[in-house]
Amino acid sequence: MSDHLDTRPSERAREEFSEPPKGFNLRNLAYHGKSAAAVIVALVVLVGGGWFALSTVQSQLREALTSEDYLGPGEEEILIEVPSGAGVSEIGSILVEHDVIRSTDAWSDAVNAAEEEVNLQAGWYQMLTQMSAEQALDRMLDPNALDQEKVTVREALRLEEQYEEISEATDFSVEELEAAGADGEAYGLSPWAEGNPEGFLFPDTYNVQTAAGPIPVLSAMATQFESVADDVELEKRAEELGYTPRELVVVASIIEAEVRRDEDRPKVARVLYNRLEQGMPLELDTTVKYANGVRGNSQTTKEERKFDSPYNTYLYEGLPPGPIGAPGKSGLEAAVNPADGDWLYFVAVDLETGETKFADDAAGHERNRREYQEWCWANQGKC
Repeated sequence: MSDHLDTRPSERAREEFSEPPKGFNLRNLAYHGKSAAAVIVALVVLVGGGWFALSTVQSQLREALTSEDYLGPGEEEILIEVPSGAGVSEIGSILVEHDVIRSTDAWSDAVNAAEEEVNLQAGWYQMLTQMSAEQALDRMLDPNALDQEKVTVREALRLEEQYEEISEATDFSVEELEAAGADGEAYGLSPWAEGNPEGFLFPDTYNVQTAAGPIPVLSAMATQFESVADDVELEKRAEELGYTPRELVVVASIIEAEVRRDEDRPKVARVLYNRLEQGMPLELDTTVKYANGVRGNSQTTKEERKFDSPYNTYLYEGLPPGPIGAPGKSGLEAAVNPADGDWLYFVAVDLETGETKFADDAAGHERNRREYQEWCWANQGKC
């Protein structure tokens, strides 16, 4: 006799379980409930999975349709600079680089779809990040997109005078301009400047946007200096003349301060080079006034000429250590292309017309100086 309990269902039980449930008694209800629950769970899984799949497909489709362009209208304000000479394609690359638009392909499509030829000015544009290419183009084509102010900086001005002229034409204070000017790397100051922008911010008329701060105007002036320096072949001519490019800029700044008439500028350049080559002090009143930080008439006082400064060319031989103002193109051209001659002296004999006379010896210079003094006596208060 086995000690194990027989757990097999009885014959009656097997018959009951093998028959399909009938009616809606409690046992049948339980059976149907379990089946319904299983069906519902299956439906939920099916529907949920389908919804997830549909959502994923829609997301991927949306991504595919917009992979080359943002939908817009844009996110955050950003200033974008279009450099001088930049073409339409380059502008598209600049916009992509700053995340204004998504791709250059979208930019090309927008440009090609434009009704008129696309011409964009150099300057600073107030844009938004993540704009559609069409919106970005429309914004840049807006006549008011470049909020510019005209700033004219005259030749021969000293650095602080340049800052004052810029300040008068803009909302920038002189202090803001000085702070910006000290960071030469931020605006591309010439390496020949040796960190000091005096003489290396080119005098000209510029259109600037005050919203972009003072850096853009300084950048425009520094860039224009480089452009003019290239035009006059400053580096090449400096080597040929036996000077550094910086020294030629110093010469040009002296010419700009000393002479008014273009025809006299190459002659003054020759006087300076002749004196330097003979070891003669330049003895220039303009450098003495710069050393003393004064402006005024053309003459200097004994006290001013005694002021100990490397810019005092009565006390120190050679060129001063830096420019004494900002030369224009004619001053730079004269410095790189001096006239032929043996002159060692020059003096302006008429301060109203700028007429200048030259001499190759002290006696001739003394005659010219007397002519200047006679003009001064005849024009009291103008010398």
